[in-house]
Amino acid sequence: MKLLRLGSLAALTLGFFSTGCGPSDAAGGDGVEQSRAALSPAVSTFPSTYARQWMLDLAFSVKYDNIAPPVASRSFAYAAIAAYEATVHGMPGNQSLVGQLNGLTSLPQPDPSATYDWPTVLAATLGKVVPATYVYPNVLFFEYTTRTHISLESIEGIQVSLRVDAGIAQSVVDASVTYGHALGDAIAAWANQDGYAEARYQGYVPPSGDPSNWVATGYVDALASRPQEPHFGDLRPVVLGSGADCLAPPPVPFSTDPSSAFYAQANDVLQLDLNLTKEQREIALYWADGAGSETPPGHWLKIANDLVRPLTLADAVQAYLPVMVSMFDAAIATWNTKYHYDLLRPETYVHRYIDAQWIPLLPTPQFPSYTSGHSGFSAAAATALTSVFGAGPFTDKTKVRGGFETRTYPNFMAAAIEAGLSRRYGGIHYQMDDEQGRAIGQCAANAVLTNVALHP
Repeated sequence: MKLLRLGSLAALTLGFFSTGCGPSDAAGGDGVEQSRAALSPAVSTFPSTYARQWMLDLAFSVKYDNIAPPVASRSFAYAAIAAYEATVHGMPGNQSLVGQLNGLTSLPQPDPSATYDWPTVLAATLGKVVPATYVYPNVLFFEYTTRTHISLESIEGIQVSLRVDAGIAQSVVDASVTYGHALGDAIAAWANQDGYAEARYQGYVPPSGDPSNWVATGYVDALASRPQEPHFGDLRPVVLGSGADCLAPPPVPFSTDPSSAFYAQANDVLQLDLNLTKEQREIALYWADGAGSETPPGHWLKIANDLVRPLTLADAVQAYLPVMVSMFDAAIATWNTKYHYDLLRPETYVHRYIDAQWIPLLPTPQFPSYTSGHSGFSAAAATALTSVFGAGPFTDKTKVRGGFETRTYPNFMAAAIEAGLSRRYGGIHYQMDDEQGRAIGQCAANAVLTNVALHP
């Protein structure tokens, strides 16, 4: 992967996707390149705010609608793809993702004779894609600035009206909305062919009869104890061939023998939880990102939001893309592994074979243990963020409003490792879950960074 520099941060060495061969016909070929002189002004002349506001509102909506982590990653990824495609023709030197993402064979093209306002195109595109790919159609989104619930049509309309107020000619705004709507409809149609609509309502009967099988924990209500997203691992990834491309190796062989490696894994979780330091407890709570939060991928989205704040719109859409797509593909691969091995949680094992009274610090999620979703999301995001912003230190300020102090890390992967450890401190994952989940996240992100080129 060749390192590039983001135009607005010349003082930082920042990496992007590989710059190898890519498509040059359906979306970004010579004809579109030659027409760019008529499309004004360049995306790099606008601030990141136009994309940040959408991503922030999406993260807060996930929080208030209590969306499951893998489903949240799906919404984030398609929003990031839409934001990039909505602006790519205003970024000379960049190319479309057509032909590079699974199943994305064509998209509407801008009219070479028209002039476009890229923030308006962005708003019109996301106004179509976000509600179409969100788990609840026609939902009222939580708008961060006003801290009220608002329709997607209203968010789009507000942004478009602001462009008119800024002096953009009505004819340019109209052309931009028309193009953005056509582009958004096409991206939404492609996105919704990934199989999620079918997977969401597909029945599932968990395996039974083997003591190593996962069982629900902490619930007596049948609805609440249903396994979460059992078919998410069957979705079409964005870049990976399938979720099985990053399948983890088998877990440590199940055993109830106190001298066995599996017993040791479970007992380590118990002993760690019983002897938590103040710092370990703080880490567990900091990265909990459970029900009623932005979710683990949402936590990393907010980290990305802080990082792109000083950037241009062009730099921001290019930064969001690898992070969000990597987390979505990591979610598919992680959930594929979870239901492939269907391993019981530490809480279940400890209650059966070590200490029936133990209560872990964090509530145990309702899906199999191996591997850790937190570790997968975090390693995927950290790998992608490193490709964009380099391996230097950063400060996570996303939980200050929640009463936490900021946390500073030497690099993104150090934060990802801490996020994975947090699940062990919380008593809900084995060491092998964490380590192999991290490997899945890196596998997914490396596939994205290797196979997607933003520059021909």
